[in-house]
Amino acid sequence: MNRENLNDRAVSEVFGVMLILTITLIVACIVATFVCGFSFDAKKDAISANIVASDLYMDESDESCAYILFDHLSGDPVDLNDIRVSLGIRSSAKMTTCIRNVDHPTGLDEAGNSLTCYIANYGEDSSKITVGDRFVLYADGIDKNGIFWMRENTSEKFSAPMNDYITYQIIDTRSNRPISTGSIPVSHTG
Repeated sequence: MNRENLNDRAVSEVFGVMLILTITLIVACIVATFVCGFSFDAKKDAISANIVASDLYMDESDESCAYILFDHLSGDPVDLNDIRVSLGIRSSAKMTTCIRNVDHPTGLDEAGNSLTCYIANYGEDSSKITVGDRFVLYADGIDKNGIFWMRENTSEKFSAPMNDYITYQIIDTRSNRPISTGSIPVSHTG
């Protein structure tokens, strides 16, 4: 046997095995990256924030103004035009509605003016909130049963009766992922 041929042949086999392993690892990394949800678009990153409902205000004297007050306790800044709030009733899982700023409200604010948006910064004219800021989700009104939302040009009415709980989920519309969830009791305040 010729020694030269054995050494050349061994190098070729080792090189071939290394090449196949390298290609396999590269393909596996690419597949894993896309399967695990790696995103090349930074705008799709979900907002991470701790937002809680702290108060439900209802002006029962003239049944015109009602809102849920939310506090931004921690996390990323939130643009109020990039969220939607999904509301439900604890006693009835079938009763739900989604509120966004592109919807047209029919209610009034604290000063008796017609609402221009459902979700607004509390105390400032900015649509962006950061840690420590508050925002309100206006309702369209109050009736003998409780608080309600009824968008313009629709007969659909979402009512939350007294002594029940409104459940909420704040959703980032860019990534379609939830930011925060919770509930708040519907009781006489104001």
